[in-house]
Amino acid sequence: MNKILLVGLIGILSAWVTILISALLNPWFSITHNALSDLGGGGPQYEHPYPTDPLVYNGGLIITAIIIFIFSILVVKYSRNKVEVVGGSFFMISALFLALIGIYHEGTYPHDFVSLWFFILASISYLTISISLILTKKFWKRGILLISIIFISWILFTVIPWQSVAESEIFGISIIDICVILHGLSFNQL
Repeated sequence: MNKILLVGLIGILSAWVTILISALLNPWFSITHNALSDLGGGGPQYEHPYPTDPLVYNGGLIITAIIIFIFSILVVKYSRNKVEVVGGSFFMISALFLALIGIYHEGTYPHDFVSLWFFILASISYLTISISLILTKKFWKRGILLISIIFISWILFTVIPWQSVAESEIFGISIIDICVILHGLSFNQL
């Protein structure tokens, strides 16, 4: 297994472990009624109890962001063209926004902004990386697959009547995970 894929998988695992542990610490949490950020802040004014140990969720997001940042540095270091450098750089910025979600947890003014922009920047990143893979010619099919996944996911995101914010967030995280894995697999020489 190459080191870029390995770091990507560690980041994916970190995110899901953070969500799972936080949900287990908060038995009131429901995927069909809450937002994931309810695990890191808010309270009765957001129609849920105060979270138990919100540092688990918020700190886990920050740790995951650091791992994603390292993944992005490796993408830039081993990039195959300038477009991939740009895509990796956008992913670094999305990692910063993920950390900001942990810093500006639910109940703080910038929370909604940083949460939304994490997903937007991750999408922009992987659209750019998709183009870079098409330009490498060796991975053009994978690039087309990634672009297709991103466009279809945004269409699905807008047309599916999600029961909760958590459901749409889990969908978005899963799409990012798929992109990271498919991209990481393209670095088979490391």
